[in-house]
Amino acid sequence: MEQNLDFLAGKRIMITGGGGYLGSKLAQRLSSANTHIALLDIRFNWLSEDLTKSNYLITKHLVDITNRDQLEVVCQKVKPDYVFHFSALLDRERDFGIFNKLFEVNVKGTLNLLESLRSVNYERLFFSSTSEVYGTKNPVPFHEEQLPNPASPYSLTKLMAENTIVSYSDLHHRPYTILRLFNFFGTDMPENFFINQLITSLKQDQEFKMTKGEQSRDFLEITDLIDSILAITKTDKSNSETINICSGKGLLLRELATEVAQKLKKEHLLKIGAIPYRENEVWAMVGSNQKFCKITNHPQEDTVLGITKHIFA
Repeated sequence: MEQNLDFLAGKRIMITGGGGYLGSKLAQRLSSANTHIALLDIRFNWLSEDLTKSNYLITKHLVDITNRDQLEVVCQKVKPDYVFHFSALLDRERDFGIFNKLFEVNVKGTLNLLESLRSVNYERLFFSSTSEVYGTKNPVPFHEEQLPNPASPYSLTKLMAENTIVSYSDLHHRPYTILRLFNFFGTDMPENFFINQLITSLKQDQEFKMTKGEQSRDFLEITDLIDSILAITKTDKSNSETINICSGKGLLLRELATEVAQKLKKEHLLKIGAIPYRENEVWAMVGSNQKFCKITNHPQEDTVLGITKHIFA
């Protein structure tokens, strides 16, 4: 269900990570609203570049969130009403040798943003966290009342960023909402993500080698994900809350891959079980969306229908 954007008319919106996939897709959706949008990033993809060229209300700002002085100048210039903090360094390796690099961006960068906005009277701040903070020991479906148990340096720093936002915002009486995003997919997404890699390989008549596919994942198509974020943005009930954004349904990767291959009539190219599982494989990453549905009354699209639309886009 596409969200009406009238509630954002005349507002100033800032998106950190606005040059990346999720940030630029949000900006694209918001471009139809009468709102000023500032995209902050260290590099910009083709969509964010195109948006800034075609819409004078959308501007880009070359900013490294680890640079407090640089970030503060832009925040004071933009003075946003709504902040979407999507900037992050993503690395799912289990090696703690990368922790300092992740901490610098994901935690210190988040604190830099909060401090840079301290004199700005913003109405809402939304942080894109990850389902990976639940780890591997919590039973599925993951829900917001469970105790997080990060299983990687990346998910640990995302949880630290969550806690930084909550503590800082409570101390200074500032609004916030934590968004725990599960797996998503969509047009123009980098091909190193499973669904996009699968579809691209089969469409190019290339073999797709995968594990036995016994892992269960919770997927949302990008347009439904964006509308879910906007549904949360629209209601004050989401303020000071941590909310899963997911379909609430788990799909086995082998079933998903088989469904895609059948629709493309490329079953012969699908090689299930051709590669071994990773060490420390995550078997189930499925969320509960009950809290989301209660707060927003927003229906989620069926995942398979979303994948079918993506295949034939």
